[in-house]
Amino acid sequence: MNQPAELSRTEQQSSNSKDASSEEIFRQRLLPIFSSPNPSSCTECHLSSVALKDYIRPSAAETFSALVTQGLVNVDDPKDSKILTFIKRAPDNSSLVQKKVRQQEFDAFRDWILVAVADPNLVSTQPSKVRVGPKVSDEVIRHARMDRVLASFIDNVWTEVGRCAACHSPDQNHKQVAEHGEQVSWIKLNDPITSMKYMTDNDLIDVENPEKSLLLLKPTMQIEHGGGKKMVIGDRTYKQFRRFIDDYAAIIKSKYTSEDQLPKPSVEVSIVTDIWMKIENIPEQYDQQLMQVDIYQWTEDEWSEHRVATSDRLVFGKGKLWQHSLSLTAFRESERAKQLHQKSLSPGRYLAKVYVDQTDKLKKEPFASLNENDLITEIEFQTQWKRGYGRMTKISWSDR
Repeated sequence: MNQPAELSRTEQQSSNSKDASSEEIFRQRLLPIFSSPNPSSCTECHLSSVALKDYIRPSAAETFSALVTQGLVNVDDPKDSKILTFIKRAPDNSSLVQKKVRQQEFDAFRDWILVAVADPNLVSTQPSKVRVGPKVSDEVIRHARMDRVLASFIDNVWTEVGRCAACHSPDQNHKQVAEHGEQVSWIKLNDPITSMKYMTDNDLIDVENPEKSLLLLKPTMQIEHGGGKKMVIGDRTYKQFRRFIDDYAAIIKSKYTSEDQLPKPSVEVSIVTDIWMKIENIPEQYDQQLMQVDIYQWTEDEWSEHRVATSDRLVFGKGKLWQHSLSLTAFRESERAKQLHQKSLSPGRYLAKVYVDQTDKLKKEPFASLNENDLITEIEFQTQWKRGYGRMTKISWSDR
């Protein structure tokens, strides 16, 4: 005859709950959540601002009263309580460990609520004036959700990884892996969320000192970087990386307490392409200065209102040239923005507006912008915009 399987700890607790008082269940299973230093399952969807312990008060009576007052416990249909619905929510890629934690939390609250609604002492408790749950606004909570953070990562960092792929993408960096190990492959092919998690788990982002994050220090050569200088302080890519890193650090450190503190989204979106451009015969006086080139397209009878592409890089004065790959740009939410993923520009007539940071103002103020005071020249040209380094568009410097 088969022996009955041993009950799991959760099943034993649920079984024992039938005979335990609401106070006993609260003390044995909810208070440990309240006092635990470990994060709850909420962190799978919320990087900050939301924690299950915030819904628990030091006593069963206080907790029950607050949850009922805020409509989080349904005394008439306890299994339909909102707090249980909240706990059950999980991302599609939830880990087995987090699934187990979430189930334990759900079972603890469910078992306690089922007994608590039958406890006349608790049911008769006066409405609570103490609020439980998050202490910040709904907008701050939404901003710290994992899907919002991932969207910011894609917008600001993932669109730029083409600059780093030669050394950090597993489909291109076999030589680097053989020399330095698998840790150099922080780009996970077609998988931005895993790439982001790798960065945060392996200290590429410093939440205490965001500007000292390895993701910034290495490509700017502030510390040794085998791949050389990939960006300079204050250029467009640096700004985008900092925009994500600063925001991520503020979220993790719970620095946002109100909606007006949240960063405003940039009015422009961009994506790196394999379309290269070179400007030749540049005066040597601009050697090693940051040059920004904004590209405008001729449309019927005028130049486009917004730049259609941009790029910035240091001038190689000894060679009298500047060259770099272009990033396509568009106003956020515009029809053009929806087409950027095609990574192409149509052949035709274009205008290059060339700006140079002659005073190093971007080193001093990384989030400053080059403006009309930094505009050095404008160059009109015709091009087919072929892709690839060996097929780059070449234009010649023009003194206006």
